[in-house]
Amino acid sequence: MSGGDAKPVYVAPPTRCVRLAEIVARDGGSFERREPAERTEYALPAHATAEVATYLRTRAVAEDRERFFARLPEGRVFGSGAVLSARGDWLARDVSEDLGKPFERHWLLGFGKMREPERLTGASAVVAVNLGAGYCHWLLEELPRLLALERGEVDNVVANFSEAFAREAWAWRGGGERVVAARRHGHLACGPLVVPSLADAPCEPTRRSVERVREFAEGLGREAALRAGRGERIYVTREKARRRRVANEAALWAELERRGFAKVVLEEMPWAEQIAVFRAARVVVAPHGAGLANLVFCEPGARVVELVNRDYFNPVFWRVAALRGLDYRAVLRVGEVPIREEASAGGDDVVADLARLCAELSD
Repeated sequence: MSGGDAKPVYVAPPTRCVRLAEIVARDGGSFERREPAERTEYALPAHATAEVATYLRTRAVAEDRERFFARLPEGRVFGSGAVLSARGDWLARDVSEDLGKPFERHWLLGFGKMREPERLTGASAVVAVNLGAGYCHWLLEELPRLLALERGEVDNVVANFSEAFAREAWAWRGGGERVVAARRHGHLACGPLVVPSLADAPCEPTRRSVERVREFAEGLGREAALRAGRGERIYVTREKARRRRVANEAALWAELERRGFAKVVLEEMPWAEQIAVFRAARVVVAPHGAGLANLVFCEPGARVVELVNRDYFNPVFWRVAALRGLDYRAVLRVGEVPIREEASAGGDDVVADLARLCAELSD
């Protein structure tokens, strides 16, 4: 397009979902397999109730993804990291997440408002992931993907960059690449384009990704630890969140404060300070929320008490705890409805069972 008053030009959306290797085979480039797929097993919590253990047992194994690097002479990136062929007709489904959809389906198929792409100068790489503007998906999925990229390998990196934690991580990493912020409905034409594989499936962290993040952040929280000073018992509040708060938090906090806990508001803390606080913690109490991704920084043996709803028990933080050797305890109210992970209930407030919480903190 040219001229400020020109009408936007729209292009056809992709018509097929394929694997990235198929795009490489058709359009040229290279496909390098780096690490084979692995089977990840998560240990069940030692202190789980029979009901919780039964629920988690069916989620205790995940098939990890093969790790690879692909290099395309040309390619496109749409939105938060969806990768398309140079012509835009094929979507690389194995590196373009759409949660809950089968491989052959993706929201971008049939999308009618794709503006013509903006061309990037120089070699580019894409590390942005779907939902990567949120802390949990960024820390457990996008950051490991970035860390697999060699510094200086490309001129541009397409990444989620709107949040302070992402900018802090980029500053700590260093490197001379230009960061191109992933934008909703943004459409980029890149040539050449480097595409690292997705590090992990959503909500299925693996040991190698967790350790990569820990190694990267090893020195980052050391000085911040002196400023943090929260002690070994922390309560991670969601009082500033718009959803999934604790409905009876006043009573909950009165009990925790009496037991010597410090309240932590992660939204008000730099990333380095968050790392320091979780590294020092020996007991963490929190409702289900993205801040618990920081369990990757806890030391083995730390106790984690997660407050969850019966209608929405996402096991991601139990999985992180299992990989780190943490003492994980789930607290949920007794009820007749079976425990489940109903997406529509994902934003519901939590009512903490105080008697059960106190029992988990006392033994």
